[in-house]
Amino acid sequence: MSEQPTADPLRSTRQFPVYSALVTQWTQAGRAVPGMPDREWERLVSTPVWPR
Repeated sequence: MSEQPTADPLRSTRQFPVYSALVTQWTQAGRAVPGMPDREWERLVSTPVWPR
């Protein structure tokens, strides 16, 4: 049975040091990080598709 994906990115960083380095680098660069909230995506999906 495969392990369920985790929503806790810090748990993954402890298990995989390379992932930890990428999370740090991407966060500092303002990029989206798997398992972390993405403000730009949330803004895009909350905006109406057609103008009123």
